[in-house]
Amino acid sequence: MILFKAGHKDYVDKLADYRKTRSFREGGRWNSPGTPALYFSSNVQNAMLELRNYLPDPVVANTVNVMGVFQTPPLRLIHLRPDELPSGWHQYPYPTQTQITGDRYLLDENYDGFVVPSCAINHDLAESTYNDVRQSIYANVIVNPERQAIQEALLLEKHSPIYSARAFSALKGDL
Repeated sequence: MILFKAGHKDYVDKLADYRKTRSFREGGRWNSPGTPALYFSSNVQNAMLELRNYLPDPVVANTVNVMGVFQTPPLRLIHLRPDELPSGWHQYPYPTQTQITGDRYLLDENYDGFVVPSCAINHDLAESTYNDVRQSIYANVIVNPERQAIQEALLLEKHSPIYSARAFSALKGDL
């Protein structure tokens, strides 16, 4: 399986150091503090979108971050259906129930992780009654780094810059 991870150029390939990440120490949307979790995307566009949630501007994004392309063995992933998503899953701050839901799958020996929609996209699309619409939005892949398949992940490539100069031309007044 190919997965994408946008992150700091010094750390994007340090998957084994997950205990040093903020999501492990403090918890993330889909994991409680102390629950092993790594956040990936199933497509490069979603990884770019997710990175944008954490950075003040595109210059910073391209200066210190890279796009990591990883290959893993086949993963045992569960795709959460809209009716399995906790109420308010898309809100910030996120409700504790999202962490409880994520922990359940991350700690279940039957799974390597789970797939959920991006919170950066309109939640009505993620909850659409049309499968094809939902499938295009379910791109966040949250995995347990202690699982064997994740430990076998290989970094295939690192790319920088992540964003083209044209992607943010409107910020410079160039419409």
